Order: sequence, then C-alpha cells, then structure tokens
Amino acid sequence: MKIDFLCIGAHPDDCEIAMGGTIAKLSNQGYKVLILDLTNGEPTPKGSVEKRMKEAKKAAEILGVDRITLDLKNRFLFDSIEARFKVSQIIRKYKPEVIFCHLEIDAHPDHVQAHQISYASRFYAKLTKIPLEGESWYPKKIIRFFSNHLRINLTPSFVVDISDFLEKKIEACKAYESQFGSFQVEDYIKTFARYWGLLARTEYAEPFYNHEILKINPSTLLE
Repeated sequence: MKIDFLCIGAHPDDCEIAMGGTIAKLSNQGYKVLILDLTNGEPTPKGSVEKRMKEAKKAAEILGVDRITLDLKNRFLFDSIEARFKVSQIIRKYKPEVIFCHLEIDAHPDHVQAHQISYASRFYAKLTKIPLEGESWYPKKIIRFFSNHLRINLTPSFVVDISDFLEKKIEACKAYESQFGSFQVEDYIKTFARYWGLLARTEYAEPFYNHEILKINPSTLLE
C-alpha cells in the first residue's frame, strides 16, 4: 500500500502528543497516514504490553490512520544497523512521500535515538546492493515534530493549524489511560496548542522543524 505520510515515534503516544491534530487533519483530507512506533513503550509504571497495544490501536482508530509497532526495545532504543534496516524496510514497502520524526534535541534518550534512526533509514531505503526487499525509495521530505520532555524555546520552521482537530487529538491522547491517569492531559495539550496558535494568529496549532527549505503556495501567505 502506497502512503503519503509516515509518522515515526519512539513509543506509542509520541506521535499523538506531538502531532495528533495534524495527523487527524491529514487523514480527514484524504491522505494516507501510517504511524510507526519503534518500540511498544513498555514497561511503564501502570502499563503492560497488552494494555498499551490496545490503547495504541484505539488512538489510531480515533485519528483515522493505520499503525505498525516494531519490536525494538523501549528504554534501550539505539541507532543500530538492525534498527535502520527495520525502518528502511517499512519505507520501501509503503513508499511515503514525507516522513515526520522526533526532533534531535530532547531529554529522552529514546527520542534522540529515534531521530537518528529515522534520518539514517530514509537514506538507507534508497540504497542499492543492500539486503533489503523491494525497490529503493527516498521520501521527498523528513520533518521533525516537537516532543515535550525538554523545556526549551525553539522557533519552528512552520506550524499547522489544528483548530478544527484539537478535540480529536485530545481524544486520541486520552486513549492512553495507562500513561496519563489523573494527569490533566486536556489542559496540557490545549495550553501548548494555544501558545503556538497565538503566534500564528489562529486558535490552535502544532509546531514543526525542517532543515531544508520548504516551498509554499501564494495562497498560504494570505491566510
């Protein structure tokens, strides 16, 4: 199956927290989106593998997308040849035009390694004479989403207006009951989205970062 967007997170819930509104918006517009979890996210204090997978499935259904979870190790995620091959194989199989991945600056070691794996795998997927199945493929863009483990102030390359999809994002994040419990996830998500929305002159938004120059349509300048 050919897809448009591949969202790579270290753990189930990473993509939902960082860009759940954008994922819901893309899905609503008819784009094919796949979430790829590098690990199952367990163990955690109140979770289990079975519970986390059930929550991840529910969250993906809420956002209207498919999801694949690899068997790399939570807490010990590392940019290895094995990890690169596994992700590259997914890229070759589904041929995404754009990849979203973690920002390289983060307090969570798994997130940093997930960034490195994502960037390397994008390159590996296009190589010939390499032990991977299928034809080589090189996604046009790889864009980083912002994870919230490090409290730093960064200027994003752009934001996506998620005003019409904020509630969908909150619903998807709330699916992870074992991770958030009594934590006020709704207030947390709204506060961040409102901040970026104010800067972009809209109600709610999600920030993204990109190394390469992006082109835009003239109509965007009038929004």
